[in-house]
Amino acid sequence: MAASDKAKSAFDTFKAAFEAEPCDLIKCEELLGQLKLLVFSSGSAGVLSGAGGDAKEHLLVREMLEMACFLSIRRRDLSGFERHVSQLKMFFADRQDLKPSEQKYLILGLFLLHLLAADRIGEFHTELELIPVDEAFQSVYVKQPVQLERYLMEGNYAKVLGAQKDVPKAYYAFFMERLIETVRQKVGASLERSYENLPAQQAAQMLILADVPALQEFVVKENERKAREESDDPMGDLTPSLSRRAPLGLVKWEVRDGRLHFVKSAQKRLELPSVDLMVNAIGYATDLERIV
Repeated sequence: MAASDKAKSAFDTFKAAFEAEPCDLIKCEELLGQLKLLVFSSGSAGVLSGAGGDAKEHLLVREMLEMACFLSIRRRDLSGFERHVSQLKMFFADRQDLKPSEQKYLILGLFLLHLLAADRIGEFHTELELIPVDEAFQSVYVKQPVQLERYLMEGNYAKVLGAQKDVPKAYYAFFMERLIETVRQKVGASLERSYENLPAQQAAQMLILADVPALQEFVVKENERKAREESDDPMGDLTPSLSRRAPLGLVKWEVRDGRLHFVKSAQKRLELPSVDLMVNAIGYATDLERIV
């Protein structure tokens, strides 16, 4: 059997396993690994870079990578999802040998939502600019992440929450869950700056949580997240984000006596190495003068 025939047979096996109900995700991951070995080995090694293969091979690779994106979402493998989207971009470009993919804007919309949920706003706008305007805004899959980004910038979290009930595809639900978590962290950042304590039931409502027990679970996770963030920041990075603030000291959350308390530790001193900054600035200016 020719290598292309083996790859096609392996792809059909992978596709059948992926579409089976119930789907064995571990088996699908194994089949995908075997399929990649067949597709990118020997004479097909240049397919992904566009250096080799014919239209049929390119179509098979594109469909394989599209399914790999969906498999990564179902397995909650975000690094795998990013990797497969990156590989797919070559096949989503205008090409004479391939007809446009029906999955293109679904996957690009999911990628935009992923960036939004991860608080990577700069990358979100960069990716959005790469999509032709006349095409992008005809797709509900792209329009929804764009609208959600506007709600976030406006601070209209109620509409972000309402959008959970109107996701265009099942795959969007996973990223919407992550986006709601990002919104919670942003609301939490505002609460701990504005209050010393407030009623637990009111705090649960403001944090889009069902009840006080759900709030208590969130408090544990939030304290763990912030402690981890504190320990992972040995260089004193002062750059704030949606869920990460400038270091003003660790604020521990506690639920007691029917109220949510924000217990602030001693504030960090924001020490700037002024002499080093001045020396570096002079050095950069000197180098620039030489270049000019």
